[in-house]
Amino acid sequence: MAVWHSERRAALPVSIRLELVGCLLSSLPQAVSISATTTIGAIALALRSGAMVDLCLAIAIAAIGVVRVVVLLMYRRRSNVAATLASIRPWYRWHAGGLVAQAAALGLQSLHAFTNGDTPAALLALGFVLAFCAGACARLSVVPWVPIATSLLMLVPTIYGALMSPELPIKLAGVFLIAFIPVIAEATLYLHRLVVDRLLAVQEASHRASHDGLTSLANRAMFHQQLALACERTATTGEDFAVLYLDLDGFKGINDKMGHAAGDQVLIEIAERLRLSIGSDDLACRIGGDEFAILVRTDPDGAAVTGLADHLATTIAGPIRLQNGPITVGVSIGVAYSSAHAGTPSDILNAADQAMYAAKDDSGARWRVASAGRRYSHVA
Repeated sequence: MAVWHSERRAALPVSIRLELVGCLLSSLPQAVSISATTTIGAIALALRSGAMVDLCLAIAIAAIGVVRVVVLLMYRRRSNVAATLASIRPWYRWHAGGLVAQAAALGLQSLHAFTNGDTPAALLALGFVLAFCAGACARLSVVPWVPIATSLLMLVPTIYGALMSPELPIKLAGVFLIAFIPVIAEATLYLHRLVVDRLLAVQEASHRASHDGLTSLANRAMFHQQLALACERTATTGEDFAVLYLDLDGFKGINDKMGHAAGDQVLIEIAERLRLSIGSDDLACRIGGDEFAILVRTDPDGAAVTGLADHLATTIAGPIRLQNGPITVGVSIGVAYSSAHAGTPSDILNAADQAMYAAKDDSGARWRVASAGRRYSHVA
């Protein structure tokens, strides 16, 4: 189980790991409830036994519970801040450490209750241990090592104390608790798998809604959404951007002669070349068929955009290896700057589209830039 968990955790995307730790740190109601009940139980056991060790453990359990609640309250106050694994790690360590410390103290108090010959106190301690284990398994299985570790810290001392008891029913309770350990571990991992599978399914559904199924590039809907946001930024901050509209030349002939499977392989390869050509802040998408679009930030003289257009024309024209041998396709590219088309997102996209068709009509051009008056400046 530990091997499965470590492999599974290593394979999880960062966003899912953040979601899981965030769920752990959102357990404030559970932390308040568990801390309050365990404190009450610890005080009751201390009053019944009158032993200094039980009093010290009760104070420790209460103090740890207060610290846990304070940590979660402080985390909740900053929950609107974008979380990263590095920023969330200290909160995670404080909360998980508090749980472990609280479980260890409760386990020691349970051990003392079972070994001092007070059966009612032992039953009370057993009730709190099982309640803590069940609550941790149900609520904290998002990070499974936490409920498993806390359960072991409480159950092992309790089992030892029960097996040392001279009373046969108490000994049998210890035997039953041994069987309870794999049950709680399996239940925790099962709940963890359910949560992870649900989060992965939600993430996959979100990805499918915004990305092209064949090439994994952003789809038309995602591109229009990001284009609209770019237009809003330009209106408020003056930040300029450009749209490159690409259409493959000769692609229909590949589909007709070699079949749609070969055409799909060409589209996948072109998409990968687009991904490798653009910057981390740029967005490439498949508009549909053999048409693509790229949203890029611009520099003052536009050299980066024209350089990208040149690079794409050369890169896309490179040989593509298929099963039947290498083939080549060309590309026509239209470029539109937001500074020249400060209208709606559709205005900018249409300008780039028209510039692309102008480049396609001119067999000597690889790309064209749309001017504000819809006249096209030709740069081969």
